[in-house]
Amino acid sequence: MKQLLFAAACCLIFLAGCGSDAPETASSDPEVLYQQACAACHGVDLQGASGPPVTNMESKYTAEEVKAMIVDGKGMMPGKTLSDEQAGIVTEWLMGK
Repeated sequence: MKQLLFAAACCLIFLAGCGSDAPETASSDPEVLYQQACAACHGVDLQGASGPPVTNMESKYTAEEVKAMIVDGKGMMPGKTLSDEQAGIVTEWLMGK
């Protein structure tokens, strides 16, 4: 029972750090935006952490699909961590990685 409570508490703490309801910055630098809104879950090097890797996205998704995931979230991934404009900037950057 203690292990279950510990695991649940760790998950809640971790998920709280994966995103927020409002963009933190007005930056237009895609790497800065990624580091602030995505890297905690998808890894600083894009190779994944608690979330999947986000490399080679162009072979998996269209730009529209990637932007929709960033804006709306998907599964456990929260949406609205970036503005629509910032999501477009990060999408364009990810599609080239």
